[in-house]
Amino acid sequence: MYQIGQRWSSRNEPDLGIGIIIELQPKSFVLYFSDAENERNYAVSQTSLVRRTLTPGDQLIFDGEAHTVEAVREFDSLMEYKIGDEWVDESEIQFPRNDKNELDSILALSPARRMWFDLRRKTLEHQAAHSASPVRGLMGLKAELLPHQIYLAHDIANRPAARALLCDEVGMGKTLEAGLILHHRVLNGLSERALILTPTNLQHQWLVEMLRRFNQPFTLINESVYEDYMDGDDNPFEGQAFVIAPIDFVSTNGKVAKHMLSAEWDMVIVDEAHHLAWDPDTPSIAYQLVEQLALTSESLLLLSATPEQTGEREHFSRLQLLDREHYHSFEVYQAQQNEFKRAAELAEQILPFTEADADLSLPDWNDIFADYFHEVQSKDWFADLVSGHQEKLISAAQDAVNWLIDRHGTGREMFRNTRAAIGGFPERNLNAYPLMNNEAFASAERHVLPEYEVDHGFWEADPRWHWLKEFLGDQKAKTKVLVICHTADMARWLNDQLTFAGFQSADFHEQMPLIHRDRAAAYFADPEGAQVLVCSEIGSEGRNFQFSHNLVMYDLPEHPDLLEQRIGRLDRLGQTSTVQIHVPYLEGSVQERLYQWYHNALNAFNRTTGSGDKVNNAFREQLQAFLFGNDDDKALLEEAYIYHEALLKQMEEGRNRLLEMSSCRPTVAKTLIDQINAQATHGLHDYIEQVTHAFNIYADCVNDVPEQGAWFIRPSTDMMLEALPGIEEEGKMLMLDRRQASQREDVAFATWEHPLITMLMDEVQGFDSGKLTSAILPIAALPEGTVLVESMFVIEATGHPRLKLAQTLPLTPIWQLSDANGKFLHGQFTADKWAEKLKGVPNRVAEQWVAALRSQLLDILQGHQLKAQDQARPTVHAAKEAYQRKWQAEIERLRELQQQNPAIRDEHIAEYENYLNEGLVRIDEHQIRLDAIRIILTTKPE
Repeated sequence: MYQIGQRWSSRNEPDLGIGIIIELQPKSFVLYFSDAENERNYAVSQTSLVRRTLTPGDQLIFDGEAHTVEAVREFDSLMEYKIGDEWVDESEIQFPRNDKNELDSILALSPARRMWFDLRRKTLEHQAAHSASPVRGLMGLKAELLPHQIYLAHDIANRPAARALLCDEVGMGKTLEAGLILHHRVLNGLSERALILTPTNLQHQWLVEMLRRFNQPFTLINESVYEDYMDGDDNPFEGQAFVIAPIDFVSTNGKVAKHMLSAEWDMVIVDEAHHLAWDPDTPSIAYQLVEQLALTSESLLLLSATPEQTGEREHFSRLQLLDREHYHSFEVYQAQQNEFKRAAELAEQILPFTEADADLSLPDWNDIFADYFHEVQSKDWFADLVSGHQEKLISAAQDAVNWLIDRHGTGREMFRNTRAAIGGFPERNLNAYPLMNNEAFASAERHVLPEYEVDHGFWEADPRWHWLKEFLGDQKAKTKVLVICHTADMARWLNDQLTFAGFQSADFHEQMPLIHRDRAAAYFADPEGAQVLVCSEIGSEGRNFQFSHNLVMYDLPEHPDLLEQRIGRLDRLGQTSTVQIHVPYLEGSVQERLYQWYHNALNAFNRTTGSGDKVNNAFREQLQAFLFGNDDDKALLEEAYIYHEALLKQMEEGRNRLLEMSSCRPTVAKTLIDQINAQATHGLHDYIEQVTHAFNIYADCVNDVPEQGAWFIRPSTDMMLEALPGIEEEGKMLMLDRRQASQREDVAFATWEHPLITMLMDEVQGFDSGKLTSAILPIAALPEGTVLVESMFVIEATGHPRLKLAQTLPLTPIWQLSDANGKFLHGQFTADKWAEKLKGVPNRVAEQWVAALRSQLLDILQGHQLKAQDQARPTVHAAKEAYQRKWQAEIERLRELQQQNPAIRDEHIAEYENYLNEGLVRIDEHQIRLDAIRIILTTKPE
């Protein structure tokens, strides 16, 4: 079917223009779009492309000259066109815009139902609004909108290259931030292939988060599935556009590493990046692999809650991965850091004056800004500070802090949000339950998991099980309880026992299909559902249950990061109560000593810590001896506690408020969130009703309030589409309320960015029959049989996605209405009001109309074409001015900041200037394309 040289266009991205197949792969092919100077990789099973061919009489460009096609033939899946005495292959020609050809092809169609004209118009209007939105790509997140996440994602995703170190504290949502950045760039055409490298224990968390939060399916390539993807000498990494791979697996297998590096990636995400060990002579294999990826990938995100825990030089080595040119010298970096720390100390002095209720004596501002006096003396905000006007103080202080952020923050690669800076997190309360052991579980003194040597048939003798039954009995009339244990076997056994004991319980573990996990999580989230959810270790990966306040640690994990992940399922923003942590343990067991370590050395139950791993490593041998009863010296706990507290104090003293402020500007974040809330689902409720009706999709409205709309969607037997993305055969609930949807794993959050909605809009545009429709207008004011014609033209400007043309000149529809004499009537109606007046006609009658009126329609629509050009002129002019202002303002801002901020280089500014110049040319080269026609005949009212 597919052949090199064929021409295709994309329904999803019509602004790319017409592309040519330049490469064939076993399961995919590559299209090159010359207008957009961009390549796209498509699976052979795709349905989003339209074959583009010419017919006799059409125009083409060959060797720079226009020719008329005299004849057409096909050879080896390629079209050949006769011009004069020779035949030319379709790969050798260019497709000009030809309005007559478009009109002829539309009039050759069999007319569709009248509703399709209105649906096409509404689809184009919604697509235009979404394309022009500054928050496109940030709307579809199935989670609450947190200011620090939205600000950070918007800032990084809109850079020409998204390269950053995300080092928010534990529980702040680095995974969601990285997912938002990727989602934004994918939807805006800036990223097509992404690789996520994770620690082995986090691979499933990433898989679930990307699918459930962003509707982005990834392929997991780990040791157990790698060979399954092999097909001869094929590279399994090349055949998948979005891949998750455990970095330990890749770095210990040369063949896998070679395959991964030979595949092209335009975004790479590395989780737990502080594990990329480095020294000048022997950098780790993992570091070297990421270093190679960093050289060939446009975008790179490194995630680490503790980026400097392995030392400043290793931290610098990771910054080098992001920008080796800027971070070329460790000594220069240290000097820059010292300057940044001075600015941060200055920000600390100014911050108290940004609060409305601050009652402070005014300092000597000239003295405070002594190091920057030559830069700030001409600033209005500095004059307001010096003047001492109380009413101007808060605004001036805020402007001063913003100036410091811009001076040192813009262009930086590092972002850090902290719990202290963001606030809103709950308290924790520890409840410990020492339990007398018995003979059946004597092996608990030797193994981390008490049941390790115990046959399943004796698990019922576990003192922890008897405690759990009693505890849950007391909790029955209270709240929901999340129980986490290490293994799937134990989770399944506990759930069975709880169910037999009369509790409403559900289990959740890695041996269950994802859909069953979703159902279990939804059952737990339902106020009338399960009282208890029993999770294996993956219960601490990727799922949030902040509606629950009680967490039972049926056992304790061996690593403090896993402990924090478990607690983090409840201890999150949005938690309304103190998190009660319940820890039963067998006296004299390894678990008891592990509890003592976590509680007495790390205080890990009552607060978060990003240094637990570092303490474990510092006391590795002593800790192992302590845990397994070879050394009961309690002095170890005190020594580790002192060491840990010193680490925390060091971290707090090194806390950089300026870095935190540059990582989230609340006023900017609020504006972004307001825009998202206003646009994410606006008009979507009605559109779902219309588009599902058009395609014969089963859609049952469960909630008819537009802002809280809910639809149950499932395929129907007479559906016009082969499949519905994200919708199982048995159907799925789509909810338009973000908060309600984010609390339920079994429903989808519907926005204009949901793949089902974008697919349906694409299918509307790809439904060629919908380009020609007919209707009757019952009216007494006009003679019966009067011909009226509606048309819809589209303003198109094509270019590379990074030019962001769509934000100022999206695919803009122009609606027109006239009579047969060329008198335009659309100024007297709105398109929606006009559509309400029309009635349908049988297809057979409509075909007769088109045949009888063909020559007349050609003349009428020629007038529409000229009118559309007139209507487009002010729109294009305004778009060009807006485009000029937008890019010029950014260029001037960068030039000003460059005077103080060395991170902003000349090539950055030159890149923006090139975007501006090319974008203006592309806008000038816009086209006015005929999209659809509706032919109307008047009749007498009934």
